Amino acid sequence: MINVLADQYLYKIHSYLPESVNLQLFDPAQGFPPKVEQADAMLIRTVIPINKQTLPNIPNQLTFIGTGSSGTDHVDLQYLADQSIHFADAAGCNARSVAEYVATGLLCWSEKRNQDLSDLSVGIIGVGHAGTHVVNILKKMGLQIVHYDPPREQREADFTSATLDEVLACDILSFHTPLTKKGPHPTFHWLDKTKLADTTFNLIINAARGGVVDESALLNAMKQGKIRDIIIDVWENEPDINLRTAQQTFIKTPHIAGYSVQSKQNASKFIADALIDHFNLKRPHSTNEPTKKVFEKDVNEFESLSSLLEELHPIEEYEKRLSHILKENPDNRGEFFNKLRAEFPLRQQFTHIKLPASYFKRYPILRVLGFSEIN
Repeated sequence: MINVLADQYLYKIHSYLPESVNLQLFDPAQGFPPKVEQADAMLIRTVIPINKQTLPNIPNQLTFIGTGSSGTDHVDLQYLADQSIHFADAAGCNARSVAEYVATGLLCWSEKRNQDLSDLSVGIIGVGHAGTHVVNILKKMGLQIVHYDPPREQREADFTSATLDEVLACDILSFHTPLTKKGPHPTFHWLDKTKLADTTFNLIINAARGGVVDESALLNAMKQGKIRDIIIDVWENEPDINLRTAQQTFIKTPHIAGYSVQSKQNASKFIADALIDHFNLKRPHSTNEPTKKVFEKDVNEFESLSSLLEELHPIEEYEKRLSHILKENPDNRGEFFNKLRAEFPLRQQFTHIKLPASYFKRYPILRVLGFSEIN
């Protein structure tokens, strides 16, 4: 029997694993998981770092570690490779959800700031899984898009990246890169005081990784009037986020841009399938059928598109709750930040929400966002 130690917040992880697996769940709030010496495999999330310091004595039977996240900066991949540990991630699991977050944030921002999005250009920094979905949805919304991804240009002959000058000339920047500190194209503090010295932006969105944007440089640029607004989902030193940065945000959320029922299903299935393949196990029959939410409130209950979107996407509720945490529990903000991430009810992606026909007559952009009509 295979012993699997898994984060208890991996969505319905038990349903993606065969009954022959002995699944033991752990609470990440209690720190690094216990009983690692008994595990053949570990399934984690971004809140559990894996490196030589956290896992110095790898037991002989531990041969597989999977993370239910698209990012891997919390894992020392070279260390695992040196120890012959097979590693798997859930790259692409939340790409659609991230795109919906960015679109929602942009639409709420444009309405409240009285900005016509069709007049603005958006530089997409990183055009991988999430970045590609963001590009697709923003193009449908009528924005001018500039793609910036030099590493992808080097990998793929049919992809051309914009130049640095071209992307820095955009009105808005949206980040969708991994966090890397080494190699020919490091992303740590990609947006720094040097790049901000001679540029101005209407809006900066970071839904990638904390540290891709230098928050100190960001705050200085805002003070100088070079950046009007910021939407931040990921933070330097997360979960102990910088209170000064949080105070300056147009929207702040606790690293949940990629959170939805569908993205969590994808994440659990991706790493469970990798584990099953690694140990040559038989896949279970999945009962996790796609769900559809029917939304039937009268459209006249909403005075604007942003008020409707705040009902369909919890971005505003996350903002309110995070603001409350930072006001009432600043000294314990890391603990409450993680608790909010882990325990807030998951939303349905727009593609899994049905709306009355009256909604589309009043707000045609809802079709662009992926909502479907009640039959």
